[in-house]
Amino acid sequence: MKPSWYAISAPTNSQDGEDKPSVEVSIYDEIGFGGVSAKTFLAEIKSYSGQHIHLRINSVGGSVTEGAAIYNALRRHKGGLTVHIDALAASMASVISMAGDPVYIADNAMVMIHNPWSMTMGDANDLRKEADVLDKLKATLVNAYVRKTGRERGEIEAMMDDETWLDATEAVALGFADGIEEGVDAAASITPEQARARFDNFSNSMARKKAAQPKAEEAAPEVVETVASVTDSPAVEEVAVDTTSENMNAELQAKVDALQAELNAKNEAEAAQAQASEDFAKEIETLKAEVERLTAESASKDEQINDLLAASKSAGDQAAAIVASVGLEPVAPVPAEPELSAAQKFAALEGDEATTFFRANKAAILKTFYS
Repeated sequence: MKPSWYAISAPTNSQDGEDKPSVEVSIYDEIGFGGVSAKTFLAEIKSYSGQHIHLRINSVGGSVTEGAAIYNALRRHKGGLTVHIDALAASMASVISMAGDPVYIADNAMVMIHNPWSMTMGDANDLRKEADVLDKLKATLVNAYVRKTGRERGEIEAMMDDETWLDATEAVALGFADGIEEGVDAAASITPEQARARFDNFSNSMARKKAAQPKAEEAAPEVVETVASVTDSPAVEEVAVDTTSENMNAELQAKVDALQAELNAKNEAEAAQAQASEDFAKEIETLKAEVERLTAESASKDEQINDLLAASKSAGDQAAAIVASVGLEPVAPVPAEPELSAAQKFAALEGDEATTFFRANKAAILKTFYS
């Protein structure tokens, strides 16, 4: 089947000062339709590896998945890629144009960017799942626009939300194109109204094709064919979502969930470890404070003991003097039995008696161990 949405010319002599021959590729219809897939397109492009490609675009867009494959392949193309927006680069066609370096737009051509849109039928779960897929698709499209224009993601997302149409001057000013060139025959009569009408006709025709297809339960099991009426949504392209893509998304989400759970567990373990370290540090500080208190208390008692010893010695001297004055023989003092320390007394006790004694003499016992 002859491709209906693209054409590739035979290599020509070099142009625009190029050293090597180049090949001209034109995308002038709905991308990915007419029974010709991106796989066929890319197989032909691959045969021109090393040759410079001049890609001419006049398209309302098409399949997001097909267009994404084309965009990625063109960015990887060895030989260079120059994009010429001849009339209209709308929707997915605008994404493909972002692969060019450089990108030229005809002085009477237009670029349109918007959110991806799907025509879906099903229950609430089906619709929520489809919305998640659309969000992921939008994120990938935003990447392409940001990479080319250098603008902030939030700005690009807002432009997509508003379905933004840009003329040649605006496209260059915002970074969607690098320069303006003279319009070609394909764009000689295009106006903003005609460009919008052309895109609306494309979107409406896609909706009619979907409506004419059998219900989801009657369709082939490997493809989800669905239609939903969205009266207030802007006209946007079809997103073909098959069960293979859904399975891939589910697998990716499962991996993300597993990694998130692992990360949460590690964070919790680190938090618990940090809390334990903090508690241990507080306990150490408390023990240090207790040791300092006991040390100070011990020093105070040592002073008291020294004072008592001094007083006792003075009293003894006085007693010896009195004995000597009356001619009596001094009586040798009876040595007193040494007093047991609190720790020694505690060590000799057992059971409840030891517990009661420790509670009553904790400071004195600890003083023995910390001194």
